[in-house]
Amino acid sequence: RTRWGKTSERASSTKFCCPRALELVISSKMMAHCLTMVMLAALLLLPCDAKFKSGKAHLSGVKTEATLVKFAVSAESTARLDVNITSYGMYENEQELRLRVYTDDEWPQVRKKTLCREKIQFAQTSYPIVFDYKGMERDDRPGKKKTDRVELYTARIQRVVHMPRARKVRNRYFYFIVDDCSLERSFHDNKIPDMFYNIQVMNGRGGKMDMTFEHLPADEDGIGFLLLLNLLLSGLLTLLLFYRLAKSIGGGVH
Repeated sequence: RTRWGKTSERASSTKFCCPRALELVISSKMMAHCLTMVMLAALLLLPCDAKFKSGKAHLSGVKTEATLVKFAVSAESTARLDVNITSYGMYENEQELRLRVYTDDEWPQVRKKTLCREKIQFAQTSYPIVFDYKGMERDDRPGKKKTDRVELYTARIQRVVHMPRARKVRNRYFYFIVDDCSLERSFHDNKIPDMFYNIQVMNGRGGKMDMTFEHLPADEDGIGFLLLLNLLLSGLLTLLLFYRLAKSIGGGVH
């Protein structure tokens, strides 16, 4: 009877400890999850660079333009633009090579046109792209050998793009396009080199005298508040779980 009594006591102890152990495991996992959420939210709240995009643009007689990026600008504000373009080989005829800016007011009409010379009539502004010779360097494009070399040419455009006047005051999307309408007439596709670009756009906020430029586009307004709220809630939940976990461990020690 004594042996069975000990067995019964052990079984009773097991029934008592298992739920607590399970609770501790669940609490630990939840706390780890909350800590992860807190860290992610904190990282997202850290200051970061402007919207940055890179890619390849190859123009031809059929495809005379390439869209670099779409960016939302705040009402009655401006956008700061910084574009670097690298041409892998000489762009022989750059007289009509342009970086053009469109807004969402005209963009639907632009999409309906088929010819480059028809589309550019709706551009808000344009900037010539003029390449400078950089030198003969290693060709780092995919599929090239380490020993392959190519002449590199670079161009850079830094501008402040203003919101169009005499329009309804609202946030607008700006479209940044590279085009060369001369390709519709010449069709010398075999002479058009690959171009790789890095474009950075910032959204202006504030008045003309105290304007600051931020990385967040206008269509992401309010995301900072949501991230901060998520950080606070995750932190409170983590503290609560930590308190319950510490209380459970303390209650189990005799």
